[in-house]
This record gives sequence, C-alpha cells and structure tokens, in this order.
Amino acid sequence: MSQIQYADELIREYFIFRGFSNTLKTFDAELKLDKDKSFRVDKIVDQLMQFILAYDLTSLRELWSHLDSKVFSKLEHEFSSAVRKLESALLKLYLINAVSNGKMDKVNEFFTKMTAELQGQPEWKEWFMLPFFKNAEESPTFAVHFTRSWQDTLLVSLHNFLSIVFQMMPLPVLVSYEEEALRIKQLQDENEYLKQRLAALLQTKERVGLPSAPEVPCAPDIMDDFYSIAQESSGPLSTYSGSCNESHSKSLKQLIRTIGGGNSTSPIMGRKPCSSSIPGSDPASKRSSSKQRLSSTPGSWMKPVGGGSNSSDSSNTTSKRSASLDARSRIRGSGSVRDNSLDNLDRRPVKQSNRHDNYLLLSQEEMNEHHAAVTQCRFSACGSIVASSDNDGVIKIWSPAPAPKMLSVSTMKSSVTSLAWVTRNERYFLSGTKNGIIRLHDSKESKVIWDTTNDKTFMKDGRIISLCCSPSDSTFVCACVSNQNQGKLVLFDIKTRKPERTLSLGLGGANLVANCCTYNHNGQLLIVGCSDGTVRTIDVRNSECINSWSVHLGAVHCLQLTPDHNYCYSLGADNKLCRHSLTQSATPLWEAALSETPVTTSSMPLTQSFCLDQSGNHILVCSSHSTANIHQITSSGLSGVVQLGGHSSPTVVCDWSNGSQCGTCVTATVDGKIKVSTLLMP
Repeated sequence: MSQIQYADELIREYFIFRGFSNTLKTFDAELKLDKDKSFRVDKIVDQLMQFILAYDLTSLRELWSHLDSKVFSKLEHEFSSAVRKLESALLKLYLINAVSNGKMDKVNEFFTKMTAELQGQPEWKEWFMLPFFKNAEESPTFAVHFTRSWQDTLLVSLHNFLSIVFQMMPLPVLVSYEEEALRIKQLQDENEYLKQRLAALLQTKERVGLPSAPEVPCAPDIMDDFYSIAQESSGPLSTYSGSCNESHSKSLKQLIRTIGGGNSTSPIMGRKPCSSSIPGSDPASKRSSSKQRLSSTPGSWMKPVGGGSNSSDSSNTTSKRSASLDARSRIRGSGSVRDNSLDNLDRRPVKQSNRHDNYLLLSQEEMNEHHAAVTQCRFSACGSIVASSDNDGVIKIWSPAPAPKMLSVSTMKSSVTSLAWVTRNERYFLSGTKNGIIRLHDSKESKVIWDTTNDKTFMKDGRIISLCCSPSDSTFVCACVSNQNQGKLVLFDIKTRKPERTLSLGLGGANLVANCCTYNHNGQLLIVGCSDGTVRTIDVRNSECINSWSVHLGAVHCLQLTPDHNYCYSLGADNKLCRHSLTQSATPLWEAALSETPVTTSSMPLTQSFCLDQSGNHILVCSSHSTANIHQITSSGLSGVVQLGGHSSPTVVCDWSNGSQCGTCVTATVDGKIKVSTLLMP
C-alpha cells in the first residue's frame, strides 16, 4: 500500500508549510512507533521474523494481537479459522527456531507462559512433548516443521493473506486520491488515443475519396413500445436467491434497448401493410390497450405534479412530429410502402411537458400482505430483496420483481420500529421492536440467529428507534429511548452480540433522543438527527461529538447523506427539507418547505419519510395524501416531476433502489399496502 506512505509525505509537507513544528515532531515520533508499518506487508512479515529470530516472544505476541484487534477482528467469521492457523504456525516456527539453535531455555520459557492458553487446543497436544525430545527433527510429529519448504510456505501464505486483507480495507479519501488520479489519467490517455484513431480514419477516407460523413440510414418503422413493456411486465416470476436478480436486470436492459430503437415483436409491427391487416381492427386502440396494461391500478400512469402541458405546447409538439414524419418519408423514397394507420399513432397528442421528462413510470405493482400500518420497508443493497414490517410485529421478506413474491414471514411480539440490512452480507438483517429487543435475522433460513431478550444492560423498559449498520466492520448503532424519555446511542458488535460502548451526543446530549442516524462512507463518522432539531457528527472511534449544528424548529425526523457523502439532507418537525455541508455546517446551504406534509403520529417511526435517488438530484417524499411525490432538487427549491399514485391512504414509508437499469421505488401506507413502482431513469 504505497499510497499510505505517499499520504504520510503529503501530511509532513503540509505541516512544514503551515509551520506546525510541534505537530510534525509528534507525527514523526508516532511514525517511528507505527506497528502497522504503513500497511506494508513485507515490513510486517520481516518484523515478525525478527522477533522469532531474536526469541522475543512478548513482542511477537503484541504485534499479532495488534493486527488481530485492528484488522483481523473486522473480517467475516469464515476467516477466523485462517487467522488462528497462521497464529499457531508462527508460534510453532518460534519453537522450531529455538530448538534448531539449541535454545532449550527459550522453549521452556515458551511453555511456561503459553501452557494455560494452549493446553485446551487439540493441535498443541503433542507439542508439549517437544522439550523432552533429543532429536525432535527426526520425530514424525515434528519433522515436517523443520523442513525449509514448510517454513517458506508459511511465510508466503502469511504474506498473501495480509496482502488480500489490506487490499480489502476501506481507505480514507486522502489515501485513495492517488489511485483516483491514476484512473483519470488512464481515461484521459485512452480518450486521446481514440481521438487520434478517429482523425486517422477520417484522413484515410478523404484519400480514397469516400464521403466524410456517413449517409443517413432509413429510420425504422415506428414501434409499439408500450406493447414491449407489457410483454416484459408479464414475464415469469424469478426464483429467490441471495444475489441480485440477474434475469430481471437483463429483461430491463432488453426493454430499454427495444424502446431505444431495437427490433420490436409487436403485433402491430409484425403486420403486413395491407393484406395481413385484420378487418375491423383499429391499431390506435391496440396502442391504447397496451398502454393500459402498464399499471395495475387505474390512473397510476405517470402523473406530473402540478398538471400537464398546455394546449399550445401540445400543438407545437404535434406539428414537429408531423414534420419529422414527412422528412422520414422523403428519405425512404417513392418506392417504400408504408402503413398509413401508423401515422395516426405518430401524431397522437403529447401531454407531458419537457419539464417532466426526467423519469418515466413504467409499471406499478401492489404488495398487500400486511394488515396493519407499515413501519419500515427497506431494499437490500443490490435491490433484489425487500424487508418490510408493520405495527402488528410482522416482518416480511419478499422479491419486488418482476412481481411481488413472498419469500418468508416472521412474527414478533411487539411492533417493529426499525429494520437494517447487514452491510457486508445481504442474507442477514437486524430488527428493533417497541419493547426494546434487537434481533439478527437470517432471511434465507427464515430464522432468528440471536436477540437481546436476556440482555437489557444497554437499556431497560424502552423502545428501539433506529438501527444503522457500519459499512466497514461488523458493528451497528442502536438509537433507543427509555420509558422516562431518556435517549441513548449504543454501539453493538454483531459477532459478540453485546454492546461495546455508548456514544456521546456532546453538550446537552444527556437530555436528547437520537431519532435517526447514518454512517459516512468509511464508517468512521456517524451523522445523528436529534430531538432538539440539531444534527450532530459523532467520531465513532473516540465515541465523542465533534460537530453540531441547529437545523430545524422541532425534532429531526429523517436524514440521508448524498451519494458523494459531502452533504446531508434532513427533514424536521417544521416540515422543512434542509441541506448542509458536513465540513461547513454553520448555516444551511439550501432549504425548502414541503407542500405535502408527512404523517406524524407517536406510534409511527418517521425515519423513512424521504429518500434520494442515486444521483442525489431527485428526492422521493411521503405525503399525508394518498400519493408519494418525486421532486427535482433545484437552486430555488423543489420542482415536481412524478406523482406515484394508486394509494387509498397516506404514505408513511418510502425507499428507492437503483440496483438495475431501472430505478425501483417502494411506497407504503398506514393501511398496510405497499406499491412497487418501476421507473425508467433519465
């Protein structure tokens, strides 16, 4: 990891430039004592070998314990056996080196210090006889460990293991700068090479007398694109798996290619111009019927917020399309045969204004398996699975595409107030309930792995408000509140199943309740929305509040970071949506008052009142009306784009996944109905 050393030099240069001499001395002193050796694998392996050759058992164990606590403990559980085997092999190499050099006193010292720790491990049972062998290298039990091949294999395995682990570690932005700069440089070089090739091809065409510009090809016949959408929507249900739904993604890609001008299999397009047309049939009516098959509910086709375009816009658009059609006919020439009935299709009025062409609603499906108000509804990371819960304590795992399909059901004894997918493994998710119990679920086996029923040390007689999993390790944060309205923010370890420590909310935090929280990209910072209207930044490593700014008049209900993790959007009790910079948080950079008011009740969590799309330029907001609205974020406020209708009661929960070529939204209501809306992204 050479970028670590480069970052160290940049920091030293900056300290010198700013004149921070004392800071520079402290920095250099800590670098000399750096046990990680700037994450250089060769240096770490050399250091371990030096301790073995110097018979320094204490330093050897301290260095390995440091790596175990800082790096190995954050790995998945399946790597723990490999870590134990490498540690055991290093200790055996220490003994082999001592025996080979006649240092029996070091061998006896080893077993004096390590017997209590190793006597319960079966693989060390025969090694306790080592001090009593005169020629241990001739014993079948120990002979292989004295060979050069075994020792070399151990060092190579250790080197490869550390290399892979360090490559998978999440890096800070400063360290990844060099890698990003190199990637941009490669793209620039590739772009320049392609430009040169294009220029060479144009020069070759001019020399041989070919036209410099390609001839305009004949435009294909107008396709019945909505028929293609309906065909894609009616495909067979895909089977459940823990990975992303590849078949759905492929069908969506094929659909988009078809819309973009590919070959169509529409019955309208497959018809001969005259002889094969069915008497009495109306192609325009077929077009209308295929369009109606897009939605499962009347009126759920794309409805722009604030009304459609006016009649003048419509007539102008129609005239332009007619002119385009005439030009297309002239390109084809007089010998082409055309079905005149398609002209009516091409001249149909366009009701959508240019302001609303950002998203296109392709279809809507309904999941009506809940019989109480939905409290949470969250996509997995790849968007292939959804976990939803309600006030009756029912948790349902289901696949949203191509049509909602139930996978498993779990029932709790209390209302579920929070759900969170484990970041590194989409098979597992966490749930928190109104009676203060946290559970780890296996979505594939449909079972609870562990819960905190018998462990109320972190909170007594209270409820869970929010759960948030770290993107970098096996920890998660739980925001909870007692019946006496005393809030607490607790860091849990999923592997040990126990709370590690309580995170401080800073000045005045003892009387605050954390209503919502989210991690930054590397899991080092936690952004928390509090009951006093402030948003606070917590340093998870040191368990302290490093920043706080007042945003709302009243509690913060929901917050989310932008995809670049530089800004934070928050929604408060004052019905305002605000954007702040995480580095310059004195005043809001942007704010807008919502025209639609999210439902606010004491029994409903509000942590999913809005969500951002993958670009951060559009936002989906719940409403006290029977709709959810997608807005474009502009400098002057919010501009309505699409209204997701079809509900019969207020929407309270929403989520947005961009795991495939089409964005998928889920919106849930107080009557237990969930709508799955598929959107064609711009």
